[in-house]
Amino acid sequence: MAEKEKTEANLLQAFLPPLLPEADIDRALQEVISEQNLVPGGGNSRKALGIVFKQFYLKVDRSLVDTDLVRRRAEALLGISS
Repeated sequence: MAEKEKTEANLLQAFLPPLLPEADIDRALQEVISEQNLVPGGGNSRKALGIVFKQFYLKVDRSLVDTDLVRRRAEALLGISS
């Protein structure tokens, strides 16, 4: 049964777009942080995180990224400890 599931997953994977690498995610996040004049470690960090997510997902299609990775990288770049 596991072999059938692996075969099906591999078949479906061929139709999915590749995920953006971490370096590209970081680059886009840094652009957003810079454009929004956000200071890492300063002010209301949760509000800043919300702004970053909103602007990031206006630039990058959500289906092209691992959203958990985006959250971790945004928190790291903003100096937010989770």
